[in-house]
Amino acid sequence: MSAGFFRAAVLLLSGILSACASPEGPGPSQWDGRWVGHFESSLGLLGCPSRGVLDTQIVNGVMAGGGNAGPVVIAVRGSVAPDGEVIDGVFARDGLAAAVMAGTFRLSGAAGRWQGTTCEGNWSLQRFTPG
Repeated sequence: MSAGFFRAAVLLLSGILSACASPEGPGPSQWDGRWVGHFESSLGLLGCPSRGVLDTQIVNGVMAGGGNAGPVVIAVRGSVAPDGEVIDGVFARDGLAAAVMAGTFRLSGAAGRWQGTTCEGNWSLQRFTPG
């Protein structure tokens, strides 16, 4: 085979590989922005928070934020898929996962359920638009 064929094959292969590799990471997501809302317990023991506030930021589809219900302070982690599904959503306390968070984001609102070992409930968020 000729050197020209090998050169063309190498150029084609390097173009394919560079298209697959994205050093910048994931790009902006339609869900990006600030989302605010609440969470509440629907089932659980006496120590379960009855209702609390949530304040979450999504950047490039990655969700991070927090919430509180009186003395109970949580961190919110996870990501949002292009179709709006929450992926690996977690409510964490003291750096440890305390509850699994599942749900769906839509254009201006999001909602779902959370479940821990002794408590469970609902959460909802609205897209924050400063006024």
